[in-house]
Amino acid sequence: MTLTDLLASAAYRDYLFALDAYLKKQPFKHEAPIEPVIVRVQEGWMGHANIKADALLQLISAERVQTFSYIAQKLAAYSEADGGPDNLVNLPATLHMPIGHLIEYLLLRDDVAGMKSYLKKVRVPDAIAYASEVAEMFRSTRVANE
Repeated sequence: MTLTDLLASAAYRDYLFALDAYLKKQPFKHEAPIEPVIVRVQEGWMGHANIKADALLQLISAERVQTFSYIAQKLAAYSEADGGPDNLVNLPATLHMPIGHLIEYLLLRDDVAGMKSYLKKVRVPDAIAYASEVAEMFRSTRVANE
């Protein structure tokens, strides 16, 4: 299975609709198309993390509520409703939005030691601090959903 196959699958679309219902404050643009440029970037992320699309499909089936909670925590922590000091506009989420979060979730679950390396490879600013922050979000998600 490729990432494009995953994004087009009924299982992933069902996941998106359920995630949309879970994220009450995050607008979703369901009719957004699969963007080949974004797919290539996300495939690069998956390569850096050594994660296949099949693993993402298995994750969204097996740990649906946990991944919803993790994504919700990250959006709450890193989104600023008014745009913040940089006046950033928070656009509606598209079908591509969960992929990066799901990659991080799998790394935190299965290869926490590889998380910092992955974040540096994908050029996340202040990767070490970010890794610590999301690891705490992951832990609280796991505890709350056990």
